[in-house]
Order: sequence, then structure tokens, then C-alpha cells
Amino acid sequence: MPESALIVFDDSRGSFGPLTDLRAAFELRVGLTTGLQRIEQMLGRRAAALYCDPAIAGLIATRHAARINALPEGDSFDFVNGRTLGQPTVKHCDRSAAVAFIASGCTESSLKPDPSLVTFPWDIQSRASTTLAEDIELFKSALPLEGCVARSLRANEGVSVGSHPTLVHPSARIGPSCVIDSTQGPVIIDRGVSVGPLTVLIGPCALLEGSVISAHTHLKAGTVIGPHCRIGGEVGRCIFQAHSNKSHDGHLGDSFVGEWVNIGAGTTNSNLLNTYGEVIVRLEADGGLVRTGRQFWGSIIGDHAKLAICTRVMTGTTIGTGAMIASTRPPSPLVERFAWLTDSAEAARHFQIEKFLETARAMMSRRDHAMSPALEARLRALHAEAAPR
Repeated sequence: MPESALIVFDDSRGSFGPLTDLRAAFELRVGLTTGLQRIEQMLGRRAAALYCDPAIAGLIATRHAARINALPEGDSFDFVNGRTLGQPTVKHCDRSAAVAFIASGCTESSLKPDPSLVTFPWDIQSRASTTLAEDIELFKSALPLEGCVARSLRANEGVSVGSHPTLVHPSARIGPSCVIDSTQGPVIIDRGVSVGPLTVLIGPCALLEGSVISAHTHLKAGTVIGPHCRIGGEVGRCIFQAHSNKSHDGHLGDSFVGEWVNIGAGTTNSNLLNTYGEVIVRLEADGGLVRTGRQFWGSIIGDHAKLAICTRVMTGTTIGTGAMIASTRPPSPLVERFAWLTDSAEAARHFQIEKFLETARAMMSRRDHAMSPALEARLRALHAEAAPR
């Protein structure tokens, strides 16, 4: 009997703010990989099809070989909710049942509740330490751990302490006088990573492919630096999706950062209220306040956002896709998509789309990436939706 085709879906019932403007929920980084990659590794097979919001289907298609919003051939399908972070709950369907399930928006009541589903960015971020520990076993013979070797720091690199593994790829470079503390969890330094001198890494944390860590950086536990990021200063319990820069001094804590973000020197966020109370956030301009259930939560920074030097970001701030902040005043708790904030205007203006695209292309080209027509189309659509009327 042929194996059932695996279908991973985004049911659009998560609330991830700007982080899912340009990606499905299953593409969010959850640990060493995205949620989709983790599901595929757990089940030992690749997804044959992916279901997502039609607005981003064209963009998703540029990143995956699987069918997008279309059933593959065959008459046996296994559906998995892409928001799961535990052992996937599988719904098996024949073709007619699969068609009905898709028509229901992948919410048919016969699908068993999955207690491991994540709903908000802080659900992913707060679980990162556990996820990384699980990923050590899950990906021990596969990318991104393939080729990584468990070892202590060498004499010319610094000092390592702790009983959890420190996994270092042979192509990684570690500068002198670094400290790795794996007392509370593993430390992963992936292929092509460069760690500057006098850096402190506290596990569990992961530095993924091609990332550059500036000298004197302090990375605290629960931090995942996605591929090809540039990080400096003090960073704790944060997830960087990929291709983002925070190269200089400044604090960033308990936050989720998208792709192609640039955070200027001296920028600092707060991740704890002066009252020590629960952090309450807004994720969307047309949405209400959301209780995080957490005392510590910093910020969400959407893709292509730019923060000028010495920006002050208050507890629980959400910064929308494409926003540009160059203000000595802290931005409001919700910075809308493509907002243009400067001291010269009392209220936020709107980033002109052609200027925004010029800036985005310039940043991407510095990493030898080009903006695809699908990405440009999606950004233009988001901009049109965000434009004041």
C-alpha cells in the first residue's frame, strides 16, 4: 500500500501579528528549524502539499517544492496542523474526506485537539529552551546538526563549562577569550558561524548557519539566532528568523524578530514592566488587547523593519512589517505596517512604497539576495492595505 501523502496546513487561527505577513505559521522558526521542518523530521517524510492563506500562496510557492493549496495525486492523506510543537497529531483522510476537511478550513471537529498548538509568538519563544533540547536528539544526524561535533573550547578560543553538549561545526570560527556556559542547556554553533572575541554564550542557545556574532556579545539562554544574522550587544530569550542585523551594543530581550530587520546601534528594549505585572499587547491595529500571561515579554519586530540608533522600545511593543523608526521618542505600543516615524512629525507617516522597495532591495542585495516578483507583489499588497484612507 502506498504511503499517505503528508499535508501540513496553516489554519489561520494563530495570532502572530506581522510575523505571518510574509510566511505561513509553519514557516516560523521554532528552534533549530521552522515548524514545518520539525514536523517533517518527526514524521520522517516530506510534505507533499501545504495549505495556507491564499494571499501568501504565491510567495510560499517560491520557497517549497510541495504543492500549494492543492491536493496531490492519490487517495490517502495525512493532515497535520503546522502550529504544532509536539508530536504531531495526524488526521488521516481518503480523498473525499480530504476535500471536505479543506472546505471546512481545516477545522473539522473530528480533528482531535492538539495541546501542543502554539497561538502567539511568545508561545514559541518561551518554549525555545525546551525545543532546542529536543532538537539535539531529533536532528542529531541531519541538518542543521550534520557535521557538528561535541567539544569544549580550545585554549585559543576560551573556556567552556557545563555538562550539556556544545556542538560546533568544523567550519565555525570562535575568537579568543570566549566563554560558553552549557550548565543549563546545549549550545549549538552551526556551519560558517563566526563568533567574535570575548563573547559569552549561555545555553540553551543556537547560532545558525552563516551568522556573525560581534566581539563582546552576551547571548543569554533561550536564544535562537537564525541563519545569516549579525548580532551584538546583549540578547536574551529571543528568536531571530533569519537575515537580520543587530550588530551593535544594546539590549534585546524576550522578543521575536523577523527577516531583513536592521536594529541600529544602542537600540534597547524593555521586557519587564515597572509594575512587574502581566504584559498586555496589541498585535493588529484593528484588534483588541491580548494578555500574554507573561511577566517577561519584549517585542515583535516584523520583516524589513528598520530601527535607527538609540531607539527605545517599550515593553510589549509590536512593530509592523516595513516600519521605519527614526525618533528620539519611544514608538507607540503598536507601530503599524510601513509606518514612517521621525521627530519632524507629530504622527506617523506612511513609508512610500517605491522608496521602501528601494531600501529593501538594497539590504537584500548586500547578502546576495534578490527580491522575487512574488515577494514584491505581496509587499505592494500589504502596503496598499496599510495605506491611510
